[in-house]
Amino acid sequence: MFQPYKGRRAFEDIAGQIKQAILSQRLMDGDRLPSERALANQFQVGRVTIREAFRTLEAMGLIEIKKGSAGGAFIRAADPDAMATMIMDRFQLEGTTHDQMIEARIGIETAIMSSVIKNATEEDIEKIREDIKISKEVLKPEHAGEIVARMINFHILLAEASHNIPYKMFIRSMMQWASRKLGDWVPSPEEQKYSYTSHREICEAIEARDERLAQHLIREHIGNIGILVLKRSKVHM
Repeated sequence: MFQPYKGRRAFEDIAGQIKQAILSQRLMDGDRLPSERALANQFQVGRVTIREAFRTLEAMGLIEIKKGSAGGAFIRAADPDAMATMIMDRFQLEGTTHDQMIEARIGIETAIMSSVIKNATEEDIEKIREDIKISKEVLKPEHAGEIVARMINFHILLAEASHNIPYKMFIRSMMQWASRKLGDWVPSPEEQKYSYTSHREICEAIEARDERLAQHLIREHIGNIGILVLKRSKVHM
């Protein structure tokens, strides 16, 4: 399956070959990689180099290292949250601003509405309804974290209802950005009520399969929430 490394740093080449085997599904979730000794022989390198390749793959979320007699390096299923964190970290490192994120969200979530209208199942819509029902209760300031989490979850559920993998990944990344940046935001009762009402109207448009209205409402909602956050958040974005 693998070839002796050529060119660049050995551990990078080895990690790249294993990664390609995973992406091409020659290695599947739960498969155990050969031992360090076996891979070292196959790649014609030292075991330290294999360990470095394993660390690289583990940081990517592609393998899991287990200890003990039944341990080893195992292929792991894709972790959406881990992937989202990696993308979100890049956003932050590149200096993404609040205005840029709002603009990107409006563009992406408007497109998502089209997919949701076409692809959402009754089960998807019921999950969105339940999320909105829970968010109807106005909570006190000491529960600000829970309030924001509810608001964020609505957008994740919309992406899930699109049944489009890239949309789901991008929204998870953007919502991690939101969660990290809104740590000091305490939504007022009026803002909570606005969020609930806005979410309910979006859901009703989805239920009616009214694509134009759903897109209009999501653009308006993201824009308005963005303005509220700028006015009231203590976080400098």
